[in-house]
Amino acid sequence: MNSAERSEKPDKGSGPETIQPVRLPLDMISLAEAFKHILDRVYSGIIFCDKDSKILFMNRFYASLLKADREEAVGKHIKEYFPLSRLPVVLETGQAELGKKCSLRTNLALLVNRVPIEQDGETVGVVLQTTFRDFTEINDVMTRLNLLEKEVNYYKEGLGNILSATYSFESIVGRNKRLMEAKRTAEKYARTDSPVLILGATGTGKELFAHAVHRASGRKAGPFVCVNCAAIPRELLESELFGYAPGAFTGAKRGGKSGKIEMAHGGTLFLDEIGDLPLNAQAKLLRVLETKKIERVGGVKTFDVDFRLVAATNKGLREMIHRNEFREDVFYRLNTMTVEIPALSERTDDISELVQFFLKSSGNGHMEVSESVIKMLECYSWPGNVRELKNVVMRAISLIENHTFEVEHLPMEIVRFQSDCPDPTPSHIGPLSTELKRYEKKVLTQALRLNSGNMSKTAKLLGISRSTLYEKCRIHEL
Repeated sequence: MNSAERSEKPDKGSGPETIQPVRLPLDMISLAEAFKHILDRVYSGIIFCDKDSKILFMNRFYASLLKADREEAVGKHIKEYFPLSRLPVVLETGQAELGKKCSLRTNLALLVNRVPIEQDGETVGVVLQTTFRDFTEINDVMTRLNLLEKEVNYYKEGLGNILSATYSFESIVGRNKRLMEAKRTAEKYARTDSPVLILGATGTGKELFAHAVHRASGRKAGPFVCVNCAAIPRELLESELFGYAPGAFTGAKRGGKSGKIEMAHGGTLFLDEIGDLPLNAQAKLLRVLETKKIERVGGVKTFDVDFRLVAATNKGLREMIHRNEFREDVFYRLNTMTVEIPALSERTDDISELVQFFLKSSGNGHMEVSESVIKMLECYSWPGNVRELKNVVMRAISLIENHTFEVEHLPMEIVRFQSDCPDPTPSHIGPLSTELKRYEKKVLTQALRLNSGNMSKTAKLLGISRSTLYEKCRIHEL
């Protein structure tokens, strides 16, 4: 029996579970040398130091980083290579330091771990180990991680916005009679499961009402899925709403994709600006509403869907029906429960409260607002409605220096508009003919703003001919 065979034979009295040490022949490499051999080939820098901070071992990886002769390094103090090394601190405290940045004489930066070696309760040495070859690797990794984190947060935020309603009826600011009536009506409709159609000009707060209807409904625990029909390209809108089957078109995801209607299952689907929905998509939507089933684009399989539809528009759907731009059957399906939101020009008594609300929401609720500002804001026509008012307040906040919202912080179009606004105080009332002219100019100005300067639409709105409108604009220098 040779020496190798004898080394594998168990000792007398050892059980079947006993693992015996391997006894290496003298002609084989020692365990310490084998260990060094392994450390020289790892993708990490490793240095062993004794209790006097002197180097006992340096692997090839670390030597290449330091551009040092590792044989000559043995016996030298660690601070010859790391002048600001905290290794002596680790020796003194016996506490490991992990993931610490360390700079070299070569202007190279590393991420290192300093781990104490203990024997009989005493720190007898320290192991230095690098996690990366240099700090640029860390930066590259961190950059990629940050990008991934931002991407994840972006989609998380988007998903949160898609699947949850943020606002309630308490979020709708104002005590105007017409606004309060619209809120009461919407609250009653919310308790049903029928479609709701919200009408109002751009910027009046239609989306707020949609959120509130969902929050006050029996579906509040379900998803709230919002789709802006005007913001999605027409060629993509159908697949966005109804989803698509695998291979439906070039570039389609391998497994297909569920649409917004499927995502709204058990909750509320809000179609904002439904007047911009193409006729073919309207027909498919009507079928879904009638059958409670959906078929993806390019697919044959149907899916059961259960959702409550809330739609909104700033367009005259009846007029669009006459122009064959909106389906009559879809309109009557939507028009069972209608909420009409007044324009800001019809609820100027809410302007002061809205201004304070926007200031408070921005963290500037302590700011004072002059009476002159409120009067000018109440006089203005507000073609952009509440959204425009909010923008005016946000602009003023960036300009204010003395914590007081003054006229000088208002946009010029609002200041100029003041000259066309009749003063209701008796001291400023003149001859009737003068006051009528001034009021006529104001009405003409507001009507032109509401129609973006379109003379045909303005004339139709005012109930006069285009030639009459042109003449009046000439007289009033508009």
